[in-house]
Amino acid sequence: MRLWRLSSLQYASAMDGGYGLLFDGRWNTVGHPVTYAATSPSLCILEKLVHVEDPALLPALGMVMYDVADEIPASHRTTDDLPADWRRQEAMTQRLGDEWLTANDTALLFVPSAIVPIADSPDRNVLINPRHSAAAAVQIARVERFELDIRLLRE
Repeated sequence: MRLWRLSSLQYASAMDGGYGLLFDGRWNTVGHPVTYAATSPSLCILEKLVHVEDPALLPALGMVMYDVADEIPASHRTTDDLPADWRRQEAMTQRLGDEWLTANDTALLFVPSAIVPIADSPDRNVLINPRHSAAAAVQIARVERFELDIRLLRE
């Protein structure tokens, strides 16, 4: 299986879930180490863009390609598992993610993207739990310097 993450180049090789220690995300609260990835590079780009307030402040970026063993333990949440208005209930999705991280039952959690909330979409966000023993099966295949197409950043 292949996963992707668009990250600052400086932290592209980090696998410690440091983002979750410092920042809330849709599926975690501060203090829960987690690494966010996606099933496609294009979804990574969209997920980065929704958080860009000033493109001039973006650091150098790297697209991380992960190779993941097919037998890695994974959990799945779909739009069918969530309330119809789940995208407006961030506290609820954070609780679900925190509970998954705390339970430490699986290394990966596949979740729908709030940007592409289509039930059967192959585009999924994937949370990587760095504290799960099987997380070592998530290997960085390569990191490629990446520049966003400036047409995406126009107002």
